[in-house]
Amino acid sequence: MSLLVCVALLGGGCVHDAPRKASAEDSTRQSTIDVLQVDAPGVAPAPLRVRVLLPPRYDAKAAIGYPVLYVNDGQDLEAVGLQATLATLYAQGSIRPVIVVAIDMPPDRMGAYGLSERAQSRSVVAQTKYGPIGTRAHAYSEWLAKTLVPMIDARYRTRSTPDARAVLGWSLGALNAFNLGWQYPELFGRVGAFSPSFWLSAERGDAQQVQRTRLVQRMVDSSAPRNGARYYFAVGTQEETDDRDGDGVFDALDDARDLVEGWKEGDAVQAKGLRQLGYSVNLDYTRQPGRQDAVLATLEGGQHNQPSWARMLPSFLTWAYGYRAPALSATGHVDSYQDVPSAHVPARNVDVWLPPGYAAHPHKRYPVLYMHDGQNLFDPALSYIGVDWGVDEAMTKLVAEGRAREAIVVGIWNTPLRLQEYMPRKPVTGESLAIGVEGMGDLPAASIISDGYLDFIVHELKPFIDTSYRTRAGRDDTFVMGSSMGGLISLYAAAEYPDVFGGVGAVSTHWPIGNGVVIDWLGTHLPDPRTHRLYFDHGTATLDAQYAPFQQRVDAIVREHGYRDGRNFSSRVFPGAEHSERAWRSRVEVPLEFLLGR
Repeated sequence: MSLLVCVALLGGGCVHDAPRKASAEDSTRQSTIDVLQVDAPGVAPAPLRVRVLLPPRYDAKAAIGYPVLYVNDGQDLEAVGLQATLATLYAQGSIRPVIVVAIDMPPDRMGAYGLSERAQSRSVVAQTKYGPIGTRAHAYSEWLAKTLVPMIDARYRTRSTPDARAVLGWSLGALNAFNLGWQYPELFGRVGAFSPSFWLSAERGDAQQVQRTRLVQRMVDSSAPRNGARYYFAVGTQEETDDRDGDGVFDALDDARDLVEGWKEGDAVQAKGLRQLGYSVNLDYTRQPGRQDAVLATLEGGQHNQPSWARMLPSFLTWAYGYRAPALSATGHVDSYQDVPSAHVPARNVDVWLPPGYAAHPHKRYPVLYMHDGQNLFDPALSYIGVDWGVDEAMTKLVAEGRAREAIVVGIWNTPLRLQEYMPRKPVTGESLAIGVEGMGDLPAASIISDGYLDFIVHELKPFIDTSYRTRAGRDDTFVMGSSMGGLISLYAAAEYPDVFGGVGAVSTHWPIGNGVVIDWLGTHLPDPRTHRLYFDHGTATLDAQYAPFQQRVDAIVREHGYRDGRNFSSRVFPGAEHSERAWRSRVEVPLEFLLGR
């Protein structure tokens, strides 16, 4: 007889613990499956079976929790070979450990696996020749988001940030997976959709009406972007033969492509897609893997069936949970780490650029420069405006010319919480502060997590870098640098950890936030000029045009504390320079040479 345990979490729900645990193992590794029966009122008359796959060597007391993947159509677990695929990828060391929550389909699958409008608390029902689809979609989505997710977080050692929570489905289950990610962005930051049923429409009169009223396309077209979210779509090349718009591309692929790229007639966008909302996109992920926000993979010979979805799994799981990120287009060698987890802040990518002589001199050790906004440093395809800082080219040139020491550069990507992570917390005494950029409003003090961000760099990332690479780990060989808000957090890092960071590069520092609140705090928290170096600069155009009076105050404070121009201190003005990656690229050699010069 099974034990009934009721859990009241955000609306409740009862978990019927199975009397035993089943095990799945390969020749070298073992995972555990917990089988739960979870009440789902309004969705199913009887409890739904939910199987929780715990990764090998799961640790309920781990310092950093595990990411979680929720899977619709959990009854297909064996048919799509999910356990075997996970075992293979674990054995290869290709992916990080992940908790998988496989949810059996509700009895009314067509009713549950549809679209909803969360703000209106309603399902979006599509009438089809198969019957209505989505009549229970709101109830199912609410149950999964507000009952099942809190229940899993309470029972297991999970990470609860959106970047660590994904949802996957196929066919109608993929439709609902996208709906969950779109309607609940505070929960799900990753979505996988195999052979998604994006063909559902509000009107069915003719092909043109269907094309014009596709429900998913409408949902995206009328929405704001979900910052930080990432989407993986996969379609087989033999899914079907229907081509409603006569463009030579079958509907399943066309619908997914339109959702990503936007629906166009000629060159005119008829309905916005993810690209028009600001997401970077990749329509050829199979042949050219990259780090774009929304990717479309095609499976050669793939059909609308479970064997094809099994073949899609390895690529998706590697995209979602791989240790290594796809390679950058950069000068020299870069090691790229994907979604590096932290106990203090959301996960993020980290790129490690190695100096030209690193491989040729196996006993030499190197200083390290930690840089913020890492996606803007090396590869223009990833940069905010399509122009990167060119740190790889600049370092290669400076080293070749003997103007700088060879050094390792660690690029730390930002997240949607950039402001909260980069704003120094301790200088803030009020409840909020003005950001200092027109239209951006105020930043609540309670949301600032810069101390956690520095904990991540100092106590998690730096030890990893120092043990994985041949570094000179002391203060005199450890530097930190960033632009705008990245300049503020760089100074805060040296002030809070003066024994860790010996030099700061603060480019176009955004002093106006809080009307210069950081400046007065620095007056009593500057690191010792006998052991530290400080670099500042700014331009005179766009946002940088505000910075001169603030920077002059900073320069006076720095000099009063014993820093000397040209020795351990530099403050430069670049007339006409704007506040952008393009401007910072044009002068990046200056701070690099100041910090790393011979």
